[in-house]
Amino acid sequence: MRLAMVAVLLGAVSCGDDGGLVAVGGGRIRVEASCRPGGAAKVRAILAGAQVVVDSIRRPVLGEAARPLEKYIPESPLMNFAADALLLMARECVDEEIDVAITNKGGLRSNIGAGAITCGDIYNVFPFENKLVLLTLDGCQLMRLCREVAAVGGEPVSGLRLVMTREGELVSASVNGSPVEPQRSYRVATSDFLSQGNDGLSVLAEGSDRVVRNDVTIRALMIEYIKRLSAEGEMLDAVCDGRITIKD
Repeated sequence: MRLAMVAVLLGAVSCGDDGGLVAVGGGRIRVEASCRPGGAAKVRAILAGAQVVVDSIRRPVLGEAARPLEKYIPESPLMNFAADALLLMARECVDEEIDVAITNKGGLRSNIGAGAITCGDIYNVFPFENKLVLLTLDGCQLMRLCREVAAVGGEPVSGLRLVMTREGELVSASVNGSPVEPQRSYRVATSDFLSQGNDGLSVLAEGSDRVVRNDVTIRALMIEYIKRLSAEGEMLDAVCDGRITIKD
């Protein structure tokens, strides 16, 4: 039987008087079927059972994509779909007006191909258990957010229109067609990950009036969005519409 190398984390832990962690080590364990009688068959049986459960989750078809949805900056069809769906579904989820939705391109881990969209496809795109968060930014903070988005080359946004330079400098920003007003409050939908100021969007950590929906994942909102489109006889479709443009 061919040998397999399995990487594991080995904890070599000792506690001092304060009970703190002293050391952690790592290594590899060589695994072979002959190490225990019937071991390989037992492992295959366990994996087969797990595969049945995984397939039951991943195989159902949610809807259909009219075209391939891919990720690239400063905006892309996949990024626009993610942000627009987040904005729409968040509004319904919390039953309040939301001005802007923003997620992170780094959290979109796969493209969506044209044709049938399975639940597994959405798990591939949104593999993390990110939760929905609502927060409030004033106009000055929102402009800082726009500058941070420009500095990282663009992020999935909805409700915003940005013009930036190739060097990542913000030229202009508007919300739903109107200039950002410094004294106005803006409601923002995002993920718990970004709400902590991660991925270069530090101003989100300053947001007030937070609502954290630990019972709602971003992935679940995407799945529900696609299901609704399908129930209405529509295909998932998204294009680049100029919400983030580069000034030559």
